[in-house]
Parts: sequence; structure tokens; C-alpha cells
Amino acid sequence: MAAEDRLHGSHGEVRMDATGGSTAVAVAGLDKWELDMAKDHVRVTAFGDTNHVYVDGLPDIKGSYGGWFDPVDGLDVFAVIFGTAKPYLELYPNAADTGTKWTGKALIDGKITVDANGGVAVSGSFVGAGPWTFPTGLPLTARAGSRDEDRRG
Repeated sequence: MAAEDRLHGSHGEVRMDATGGSTAVAVAGLDKWELDMAKDHVRVTAFGDTNHVYVDGLPDIKGSYGGWFDPVDGLDVFAVIFGTAKPYLELYPNAADTGTKWTGKALIDGKITVDANGGVAVSGSFVGAGPWTFPTGLPLTARAGSRDEDRRG
């Protein structure tokens, strides 16, 4: 990848549909997000193996977000946290590139931090609540365990 293809995080965005549909709108005031897609690694070592052998399990979709409390300009994240629907998230490293995004339903937690010497901040975490897709459009669940060498017959 050439240096000119790298991105600055200032163009990132979190979009959400609080009803769980697919019409996501930007969550105002956020300035960071993180997505962890770590997979289980299950040990399948057998008699006679010369070292431990592992196979990949399912990805564990989880992440975090943070920014500034802004209840006026758009979606109030706390209304979503205390709602009953599993919101649909769209995570963009660059909001102008709508083809590069991670999407899926999530369970969301959050907190608010009020500091007499700073701005009122919001932050929280989420976990996947259904299938997620990533920039190629391939559902992550379709990738797990799909390699022949990961199967025992």
C-alpha cells in the first residue's frame, strides 16, 4: 500500500439505525471507534502431533466508541442503550467511502463522563447481535471454519 492510500481517522464515522433496520444515520459527536474481530483458536492436538495444533473458530465481534455528548444534533445514544431493539451499526474509516464499512446488529452499552475541567464525554462498548459484514461484503460467519485444513473427517 502506498503512503498516499493511508487514511486519517478524522474522516471516520459511526452510523446507527436505532430500530434495527438498515437506514443508519450518523451518531453526532463521536470521534473514535474500535472494532475487535478476534476469533477463537481451539486446540485440536492429537496423539503423535509434534506441536500443538489449532483451528479457527468463530469471530467474536466487539468494539468500543467514544466522543462528546450531543443530545441535540441527531441520534441520542442513550435512547438506543435503554431501548428494546438491537440497533444496526455501520462503522466507516472514511465516511466518504461508503463501500468500506463494517455492518451488523449490536448490543450497546455506554457511559457519560462529566469533568469540571473538560467536556462532557460519552463512551461505551458493543458486541455483535447477529451476522456482521466487512468491506468485501462477505459475512464473517461464512469465513470461519471454511478452510478444508480446519475440518476433521
